[in-house]
Amino acid sequence: MKMTITTLTTTLLFIFTSITAWAYPVLNGTNATLGTNITIFDGQEDTSKNWYTGQGIGQEDEETEPATARSHVWDLEAMFLNGTNLSLVGEWDFVNGHDGASGIYDRDGDGKYTSGDIFIDVDGVNHASAYGYDYVFDVDWTSGSYTLYQLNAQSTFLKTTYKQDSNPWKLDANGTDTGITGNFEISLLSEELVNEKGLLGDAYHYVVSFDLDPILDSEGIEKMDFTAHFTMECGNDDLMGQGTAPVPEPATIVLMGVGLLGIAGFTRKKLNLERQS
Repeated sequence: MKMTITTLTTTLLFIFTSITAWAYPVLNGTNATLGTNITIFDGQEDTSKNWYTGQGIGQEDEETEPATARSHVWDLEAMFLNGTNLSLVGEWDFVNGHDGASGIYDRDGDGKYTSGDIFIDVDGVNHASAYGYDYVFDVDWTSGSYTLYQLNAQSTFLKTTYKQDSNPWKLDANGTDTGITGNFEISLLSEELVNEKGLLGDAYHYVVSFDLDPILDSEGIEKMDFTAHFTMECGNDDLMGQGTAPVPEPATIVLMGVGLLGIAGFTRKKLNLERQS
């Protein structure tokens, strides 16, 4: 009977997870563009064991951090940038987290390992805040909303409960509220898009997307180089990306090229006329 109950519980959990997952919209090549993969290596690996050395760009796919649980459910796979839209992709369930947390490993006391905040460094300089980040999307994963905070020397952080090399996990206190709030998008990747982007694994591929425009507005700039960081409560996997926002659209690049050619042609024509006169 005990084995039957355990099997039934596992089956019901799988069904519930499947129903929850398929409540999200599915992204494919016709209704979404993830943009460029900007994932970078997080510096954590152990080449002597399977799953502790990743694959793909940034060596993050099919990977968890050394001395952690090796499974697809923890896998943070990639960061993508499209214009100012930053997307995080993983087999990790960003919204619902993962059950099984207890004791000192359950900081929230909810029996789950939950997602952290998204930290942004806008220029690569180690600023006054610990860990060197300038902004943080303080995310409420349950409601699908966030508040943007600017970090400073007084900002404090919640650390991961297990893998300390994956810190920081969340903003704790003393960030400067920018007054900017918003909502993020949660989706699933279609098999077509998973293959197109070269991602691995046969579980659900979740996508969460955040617009970096509020940071550009807050900084009063039109373009920025940035580094982004995300991890979950236990720190079993750490995801980092590096890019420049906004990424020029191909059409914009073409128009810029045509415009420059036009200016060059006009300048040459003007100089020839001046020489003739």
